Amino acid sequence: MDRFFRLIISVLFIFSCTKPQTFELPKEVKIESGQITGVPGRNHSIIVFKGIPYAVPPVGDLRWRPPQPVKPWEGIKACDKFGPSAMQAPQAPFMMWSTEFIIDTSLGYSEDCLTLNVWTDADSSDGKRPVLLFIHGGAYTSGGSSCEIYDGEGLAKKGVVVVTINYRLGVFGFFTHPTLSAESENRVSGNYGILDMIAALKWVKQNIAAFGGDPDNVTIQGQSAGASAVNVLLLSPLAKGLFHRAIPQSFNLLNRKMPTLSEMEAAGLESAITDNNGTPMDRSDDRIITAFGSKLLPEMRAMRAEDLLAVSFPSSPHVDGYVLPDDMLEVLKAGHQNDVPVLIGMVEGDAMLFSGGFGGQPVNLETYLKSATEKYGEYADKFLALYPANNDAEASAQNRESSLDNLNVLSYYSGKARSIKGKTDTYIYFFTHVMPGPQSSTHGAFHTADVPYSLNYLSPLRGDYWTKLDYDIGNRMSDYWVNFMKVGDPNGQELPEWPAWKDGELGFMELGDTFSPVSIPKEKADFWKAYYDKKFDLK
Repeated sequence: MDRFFRLIISVLFIFSCTKPQTFELPKEVKIESGQITGVPGRNHSIIVFKGIPYAVPPVGDLRWRPPQPVKPWEGIKACDKFGPSAMQAPQAPFMMWSTEFIIDTSLGYSEDCLTLNVWTDADSSDGKRPVLLFIHGGAYTSGGSSCEIYDGEGLAKKGVVVVTINYRLGVFGFFTHPTLSAESENRVSGNYGILDMIAALKWVKQNIAAFGGDPDNVTIQGQSAGASAVNVLLLSPLAKGLFHRAIPQSFNLLNRKMPTLSEMEAAGLESAITDNNGTPMDRSDDRIITAFGSKLLPEMRAMRAEDLLAVSFPSSPHVDGYVLPDDMLEVLKAGHQNDVPVLIGMVEGDAMLFSGGFGGQPVNLETYLKSATEKYGEYADKFLALYPANNDAEASAQNRESSLDNLNVLSYYSGKARSIKGKTDTYIYFFTHVMPGPQSSTHGAFHTADVPYSLNYLSPLRGDYWTKLDYDIGNRMSDYWVNFMKVGDPNGQELPEWPAWKDGELGFMELGDTFSPVSIPKEKADFWKAYYDKKFDLK
């Protein structure tokens, strides 16, 4: 017996003295372009590398061209502050978006904006941590990675390597014109902001192992315009193999007709149709016509960035047959998507943002009935029976209720369309928690309110409003996100069960003061299925 105990003690001693294989981040990190150093996070176990260039500055002759690989540098680059945000109109807090939702304007704005930031745990049990690349929102015209709410420390503490990026916006990121298309080897123009994101993903593929991340386990997450971009990347053949999960928050491309290359080229031509003297201009040559008159392309590329901000142009990704082959529904029907697990969802406040105007426009009985007839056609009577209104107050309430249902139904149909040829799961959520603070009573669970909780970072800039409930929601919601990043399934860690999308079941996971699966009542679900099965031709 003594001999047996001695054997056990010896084995335990061996195990206690065996150092597990660890990934220890050195003080200086070597990436393909050179040596860099970072700075400690608020929690000093986290190191942050800010403002890492992932492409050559798109200035001068590189304006309105695809991003080019970053050039190596000599010595050690101190990556201790965010790079400037992309060129855009000056930003400031407005409506419900307080300071933490706005970029750090002290860093300035610049065309030299193609930088990214990395948060990583300096000491991990292994060097194969899941990677998150987060794409900011802002309608493709504003925003940047320096927003306080995009801080990656909360997820880094849970074992994720977090990357946030800047990309070209507005006329710099999406300007499209026949002259630009003609000089391109692919005969396309515009979509430069999307190409920036693809370049950032390629940078991650090549470099993220140096930060302890797994280049073969990358999740792309984006909110609002960032979610639109995630959807585009799900459809783009240029992004194939660069990511392995996707989380689009508060935007669904399924029900949207994307502009085409020719339509966007026409918009480029029509940015102004007269010269500075008001004289109609001949557009038969290779001149680009703008609000600043007729200029040759080299002259346009030589213009001050601040002057170009005044050019009115509809900034949006478009179907060009190269970056984006077709509308989302058509790509999914053909089975040409990047088939990875998707976690998709909306926020309660999105209903008024996307169906009732920015921040919600007043709806009266007359406009409600007219809109129902125009939108639902042969299904209008059934719609009004399910969402009835007899006065302005009821019309406003039913507009909100039907809009909420519609958003969740569209998420369901995103899963349905993906399932036609795809093999991976879809998980749907609906966020309802009202963030505490002075905006709560007016705006409720507003557009973007889910982001701080999903990233598990509740900014101190919001003051003392945060409660224990908020921290609990952030911890639980981010657990779902981290599980999904690891294995493509949000479930685990004794979290409430989150069912995957299932054909015929219009259900989703409510995330908020309670976490539970909910579904649209059968009669309403039958209406929505009949309407969208016909609209999308998915019967």
